[in-house]
Amino acid sequence: MEASLANDDALVESRNRFRLRRPSEAAEFEFRIGDVRVFYRVAGRVVQVVLIGKKRGSSLVIEGKRFIL
Repeated sequence: MEASLANDDALVESRNRFRLRRPSEAAEFEFRIGDVRVFYRVAGRVVQVVLIGKKRGSSLVIEGKRFIL
């Protein structure tokens, strides 16, 4: 995860790393690693990981809470 979100690469979109389609106050980007989802934002040269969750079917589980996607 650290290598994939290095400062130079964090803003470059790919199949598994992309800007969120819906506006969010918490994060700007989503990064997928298998069934794990990492939500982050970039402030200057710093990548701030905001949320990490696990995908289960059409739901996302973050800190034991289920979110419908």
